[in-house]
Amino acid sequence: MLRKTILLCAMLFAIHATAGADDNNSPAEGEPAAKPAKPERLCIKSEKLEGVARHLADLQHIPPSPELIRTAREAGVDANPVYAKFGVTGEFDSFKMWLEDLKEAADAPLICGRARSGERIVLVAAVRAGTLELVGKNRLHAEVIQDFRDPYLVVRDAKGSSRRISVDGGDYGATISLPLEWDRPLFVQLVATGPSGPRPVAERWVGKIPQAEPIRGGSQSPEAWLMQLRRAAGARSLRSNRLLSREATNHAQTVCDSGKFGHDLDAAGDPEARLLKRGIEARVIGEAVARAATMRDALHAIEDSPSHRLTVTDPRFTDAGYGKAKDGKGRTCAVILLASWPRKVP
Repeated sequence: MLRKTILLCAMLFAIHATAGADDNNSPAEGEPAAKPAKPERLCIKSEKLEGVARHLADLQHIPPSPELIRTAREAGVDANPVYAKFGVTGEFDSFKMWLEDLKEAADAPLICGRARSGERIVLVAAVRAGTLELVGKNRLHAEVIQDFRDPYLVVRDAKGSSRRISVDGGDYGATISLPLEWDRPLFVQLVATGPSGPRPVAERWVGKIPQAEPIRGGSQSPEAWLMQLRRAAGARSLRSNRLLSREATNHAQTVCDSGKFGHDLDAAGDPEARLLKRGIEARVIGEAVARAATMRDALHAIEDSPSHRLTVTDPRFTDAGYGKAKDGKGRTCAVILLASWPRKVP
């Protein structure tokens, strides 16, 4: 049994996508044999994610997404998003297919860690598009991978105020000092634009991570939720716009159908280009996308993300559209599309 476990765990970090040499193309006599193709890794081993996996193995279950992410942040994992899967010893194909699906949907390489508890195996994976490394107590080094550009930080302090900080460092990233007068703990997101558009690629707490908030209830509509959020931020209420809602619903369906997560998922391009293709023009356009078990969870995810919250509470917006769809696993894909004085154009 131990031998099977070792085989499974070792190969999870070096699984080749397709294999097989052509028997009809054997080297001629006297010629050196061709070197076998190097297996393509589906994910790269992470010691910090192995710590998360051990924690989940002790729990004997995978917690809801907010709790999973919190566990990862407490372990020092800054990569975003984070996923987990339970299985039993010998379920190699199941883990392999899970990683292949994640890799196909991801816009950056995967890192992963695994742990075993009895006959059960837990594998945790995350998408690594950037890093936020703490340098001392009050400085962060921010860096993104080659396929990502235009990085910036969004920092939320203990009072709930958020600030945006540019990151200028070229290929080597940049080290940013966080002012001491900003109330700790600080929640920091590194946002950058990748193949699917801009998104938070890394997250880290600076200071002691606060106690987890109780699970919020309620069945607010997206309109009521956004009105309450903007009122608390001192921003104006928004008009519900039928044309924006139609485009938001279309994009929510695209997110669910593609299995991918972002703003630029089809040939039309980003939200501004998609609206212009439908004959809608606006001075300012914004969009928040979330995928969760329920619409309520998706809205809470947007609210808890400093960069997304800054977008949906931007005082310049006048109109909003709301879209949702269900994917093949029953999850809700939610899109909030916002615009400043949208109008139809010829």
